[in-house]
Amino acid sequence: MNKKKTRKRILIFGIIIIGSIFFGFLGFLYPPIPTKWNKDPYCIDLYELYNGANIVENEQIVINQEISDYNYNESIDLLSIVFRDDFYDIQIIIQFHNWSGHEKFNITNIKIGNIYCIKGISLLNSEGVVIGLDIMEIHSIRTIILSLGGLVIIIPLIFYYFKIDFKKLKLIHNSPKKSNRGS
Repeated sequence: MNKKKTRKRILIFGIIIIGSIFFGFLGFLYPPIPTKWNKDPYCIDLYELYNGANIVENEQIVINQEISDYNYNESIDLLSIVFRDDFYDIQIIIQFHNWSGHEKFNITNIKIGNIYCIKGISLLNSEGVVIGLDIMEIHSIRTIILSLGGLVIIIPLIFYYFKIDFKKLKLIHNSPKKSNRGS
C-alpha cells in the first residue's frame, strides 16, 4: 500500500473521530429537548426527564432505567420506585397507586438492579413524582444470550464465504471452486 492511500485513510479516520467527539461534546452542552410524535408518550431518559420537567409536566412519558431502590407501603397500597443517576446526581421517584389491586402489577416482582420500562405521567414540578401507569421488566440476560447465539451462527458463516487478507486487512470473497468434470 502506498503512503498516499495510508495518509488519506488515517486522515479520514481522524476526521470521523474528531467529529464524533465534537458532536458528543455539543450534545453534552446542549442536551436535546424532549419531543413526541402525534399522541405517543415522550420516550426519555432520566437526565432528559429531570432537565425537561417543564416540557413534560402532566404528559405521558416512557422511561427505561435500572431500578436503584423501591419501597412498598401496605397500609396505603403504594409502590415507590427510585431511579438514581449518580453521574448527574439525579433521583426521581415513580409511584404506583393501588399496586395490589391491579391484576398485572401484583404479579410483577420488582428486583433492584434490573432494567424496567415504565410508562407514567410526569408530575415532577407539581408533586415531585411520576405517577406510574404501566411497568414491564426488560430481560437483558435473554437478549444477551440470543445475541451470543446469533454470533455463534454468523461468524462461521462469514468465514465460510470470506477469507481475511491480513496484509491488506480486508475480507476477500471466496470464489466457488470449479469442478474438473468434463475436461
